[in-house]
Amino acid sequence: MKKSISQKIKDFFFSRKCAVCGRIVEAEGRYICEPCLSIFRKKAELRQNGNYYYLFYYESDIKHAIAEMKLENRRHLAVELAELCKEPLFRLIREKNIHLLIPVPVSKKRFRERGFNQVEEFLRELGLPWRSIEKLRDTKHMYELLDEEDRRKNIQDAFSSDLSTDGKNILLVDDIVTTGQTTNEIIKELRKNHRPANIYVFSIALSKVFGKIKHRGDPA
Repeated sequence: MKKSISQKIKDFFFSRKCAVCGRIVEAEGRYICEPCLSIFRKKAELRQNGNYYYLFYYESDIKHAIAEMKLENRRHLAVELAELCKEPLFRLIREKNIHLLIPVPVSKKRFRERGFNQVEEFLRELGLPWRSIEKLRDTKHMYELLDEEDRRKNIQDAFSSDLSTDGKNILLVDDIVTTGQTTNEIIKELRKNHRPANIYVFSIALSKVFGKIKHRGDPA
């Protein structure tokens, strides 16, 4: 079915809207306006919570940008997000002597809905190689579950890996870390039959809820 002229105009202006503030982006091939990018650049700082590293707290502007990428199918937002993360992420990789990058996977159902894994798009824009693991089943979003036991059961045994990780420094990469349950479950899988040297986590954003959650088996 062909789109009407009004629908085409609507689609055009939506594609040109800044993913943060909604203003029309003048620069071709950009999805965040320069004023918003400037604010992001000032806020972007490599922060640490244990073996978790991140640039932003998951709130307001960055929350909106990531949601636009995942939920509105604006996969090319990976370009701007990669630009913001490039220097600190590359520095972290060098400092920790990372041997293996692993993006947090999405389920087959989620991949069919979106057509892409947002973390892989992000790494692709950075030109970084990665190795994949599998998410065996679809799970609820962690923010929907308030009880710690429900979060644990939701993600339990949800991942499978056949990667050889013995003696390697591994960096898990995600867009958002909310409670840490997902990354902890992946770490458990990576250690099931192997002995990695160290496992670190990098995310674009980390929820302020993270520090309030009791974590079992944090990466080390």
